[in-house]
Amino acid sequence: MMCRIQNLSLVISLLKIKTNKMKNLKYLLIMIVALTVSVSCNDDDNNYHDYHLEYVNVVSADLPEVFVYGQTYRINFTAELPNSCYFNYNQYDYIYEGTARLIYPIAHVDDGVACTLNIRETTYSIPVQALQSEPYIFKFYQGEDADGQDMFLIVEVPVIEVPANKNLSKASKNS
Repeated sequence: MMCRIQNLSLVISLLKIKTNKMKNLKYLLIMIVALTVSVSCNDDDNNYHDYHLEYVNVVSADLPEVFVYGQTYRINFTAELPNSCYFNYNQYDYIYEGTARLIYPIAHVDDGVACTLNIRETTYSIPVQALQSEPYIFKFYQGEDADGQDMFLIVEVPVIEVPANKNLSKASKNS
């Protein structure tokens, strides 16, 4: 019986030592993670710079003369980037307003860097699926007037429906 008590006592001692080692290992891992995070949060990143997003003016738009209901189209429009601090990442605001679509191209503008007067044009591309029977009215942002009101290049695209039997007759003619 004495042997069992000594063995049990030995096992309990070993478990305490193992538990203490696990706690120490846990604290060591926490310290390593904390140190790694504090070093990786270094503010000496040379690539960091301030910037803001800004609407840029559309100079032209390329749209089909008509949409066929249910079809998907890619509309392209060209916007002007006024200097070397403006960059295009094909971002835009696309706002539904009844049957109209207001399109505001967005440019990334670097702040606090030297810019050169380098006017460039860039093309944006937007997918549009014709899902309304009324004509689409696209309003492309062109800046603000003297009163601060948005100005737009407006393009209207009618929508037509192609009857299903008309598609079948075309397919049979091609056979």
